Amino acid sequence: MKTKDEIIKYFNDLEEVKRIKELEPYIKNNEEINNKFNELKDFQKQMINSKEFNQFNQYNVLKKEYELKKEELLNLPFVEEYLELVDEVNNILNNLSNEINYLIDKEINK
Repeated sequence: MKTKDEIIKYFNDLEEVKRIKELEPYIKNNEEINNKFNELKDFQKQMINSKEFNQFNQYNVLKKEYELKKEELLNLPFVEEYLELVDEVNNILNNLSNEINYLIDKEINK
């Protein structure tokens, strides 16, 4: 069984993680990109609220605006690649977490 340090090393050695670390400074230090991310977050919150209160017309308007803003964001340099990599890494983490849980359960139920 792998130790915590081995798992961390494995994770940090993934090409996806290395590339994210290369792209992060460009993304995080770019005011335009950060503003667009924040706009998207605001739209998401508004969409959730409108859906929660059964304001479906408002939700549909917000969703269209959200999609337009998202498309603008994805057209900026590095953003699409960055988001795809983050998604891939999240999937890897989820699989790793499931594997760890399985192994722990297996040990407990011996």
